[in-house]
Amino acid sequence: MKAVKIIGYILLILVKVLAVLFVLIILYFLIPPFYNRYIVYPELEQERTALWKKYKKPEQFIAHTDFKGILHSHTYRSHDSRGILAEIIPAAKKAKLNFIFLADHRMSDLDSFPRGIHGIFNDIVIESGTESPGPSMMVTPLKNVILDWKSDRNQLIHDVVKKGGMVFYLHSEDSHDWANPDYQGMEIYNIHSDLIDEKSPLKFLINGMLNSGIYRHWSYRELFDEQTKIVALWDSLNNHRKIVGMAAVDAHNNQSIRARYLKNGKVEWVGPNAKTLSITEPGWKEKLLVGKPDVAGWAFKIELDTYFHSFNFANTHIFSDTLSSRSLKNELVKGHAYISFESLAEATGFQFMSCGSSGKINAIMGDSIQSKNVFKLKTTSPFPVKFELYQNGKLIDSKEDRYDYEFQPKNKKGNYRIVARLKFRKEWLPWVYTNPIYIY
Repeated sequence: MKAVKIIGYILLILVKVLAVLFVLIILYFLIPPFYNRYIVYPELEQERTALWKKYKKPEQFIAHTDFKGILHSHTYRSHDSRGILAEIIPAAKKAKLNFIFLADHRMSDLDSFPRGIHGIFNDIVIESGTESPGPSMMVTPLKNVILDWKSDRNQLIHDVVKKGGMVFYLHSEDSHDWANPDYQGMEIYNIHSDLIDEKSPLKFLINGMLNSGIYRHWSYRELFDEQTKIVALWDSLNNHRKIVGMAAVDAHNNQSIRARYLKNGKVEWVGPNAKTLSITEPGWKEKLLVGKPDVAGWAFKIELDTYFHSFNFANTHIFSDTLSSRSLKNELVKGHAYISFESLAEATGFQFMSCGSSGKINAIMGDSIQSKNVFKLKTTSPFPVKFELYQNGKLIDSKEDRYDYEFQPKNKKGNYRIVARLKFRKEWLPWVYTNPIYIY
């Protein structure tokens, strides 16, 4: 009898311990999201509102127009997305995009172009491309062609580029043939690359779901880490030849639970990565949760990575005289581009250039120029920032809380690029990365 009491007492203690552990685990995951919701995010929102009031339209020094857009995005043509034009265009308009370069996953070894969504839709240029198998590349032929993915990879890259197309390496955290002489650029930021380095993806997921309303843009920022290793790799490659840096949202709009009615009256439930969870006759669950279909046909959805919030997170700006696929590609591979994190502030108007002794602009980001022709490097921003100047990947100068910045290289050769940071909660957050000006 005494033994039974002892066992009962031990079991009671174990139950209490397990209950305490359960509560602690719940608190571990829930306290940070609620702290963000009621403390951190309102502060950030107030600071962003105050920052936006400091906007000053910069003088336009660069002759070409600053077009803002997205590189590396996915649609229904990818196995892990259901995205259609009816969802993409409203999100793109809301994010004030001018262009989208797609990189849908290949559907077969023989890949025909153009394919999927391709053309001009509501003044937004959409160009088709493929995210290649193996070490990922964004391959954009810009012509009618059939690519054979079983062919030699280096020869395929060479042929696409030689014939006027574009090849950028994706997912720069992975191994690539960095010595290949033909690819033109690489991602220096990718949302997916940023997500996979999270120590606790579950905490990010819970925070994103609990703060999916007016603070969703700040919950996105929770995954942001400066990609220092990737940027250092980019700098090292630029010491050998021009490698253009671009940002990628890798948008799929697929981390969600959604439901839609099928033509036969059944309901399809779709989960993460656009996978079908079930197809069922409407029951109590469907009657309770499933409503009227939206423009894309979804009658129920809980989404984490909407197209808009991806489109408004990281952008690539390209200086071009024409809003067309060909012109945008031509200017991008010249490096006439910078990347920005637009949920912090709109970057249009940001410029980085070289001036001669007369003050005339003689080169912009991406250009090469002789050192004797560079009197100063000049940068201007629509918001007050901390300017950081890097030479060959090393920080050589910085100035805080300024709209404009100038620096005299004094005939020192090298690759010069700018990082501009905005101040939030006493921290200078990366906002703009320019491509280098190459002084030789």
